[in-house]
Amino acid sequence: MTGPIRGFMTIVGLAVLACTLTACDSSVGGTPNPAPPQPTSPSTSAGQTDTPLAGISACATLDKALAGQGFPPGHPSAADPQHGCLASKPQFGTAGLDLQDGRNYKEAVYDPSKTSTGQVGNRNAVLERDIQGAEGCVVYMEVKPNSRATLTMGMYRSPIGEACKTIVPLAQAVDALLPPNS
Repeated sequence: MTGPIRGFMTIVGLAVLACTLTACDSSVGGTPNPAPPQPTSPSTSAGQTDTPLAGISACATLDKALAGQGFPPGHPSAADPQHGCLASKPQFGTAGLDLQDGRNYKEAVYDPSKTSTGQVGNRNAVLERDIQGAEGCVVYMEVKPNSRATLTMGMYRSPIGEACKTIVPLAQAVDALLPPNS
């Protein structure tokens, strides 16, 4: 890889890592209490569980969403290999997907001044532009009851904003592969 490409790949990798780790550094006021006991058998009242993303592979989901676009198969991300996946297309960019149960879709926003709220399908979503100074885009999608799918796109040598144009149809493809919000 040449110097500028290697530098950009480092920025994209750090942005994905930062997205994954952000959920771990927020503080919450109140008094700590022990978690309620977990049931011994899974509960699926009205078809919903507290872990709607359990058993869903981020790489299989990302690969299906990117099908036909020239991306090689994704690989587990170094930051969270059990829940995250990255796929890089030479001379184009890198797409990433993190599937995180128990994380609200609004938790990881870095800079509210660079966000737009809306929907992807029937999911609430937040789109964040130019994440941490990198020319990339992130979409945080709600997976009810309290989970999220985080989709990232970093582009090589593209004008600012191109990653956000590219990520919208990709987010729609990922939405169709996630458990329904009801």
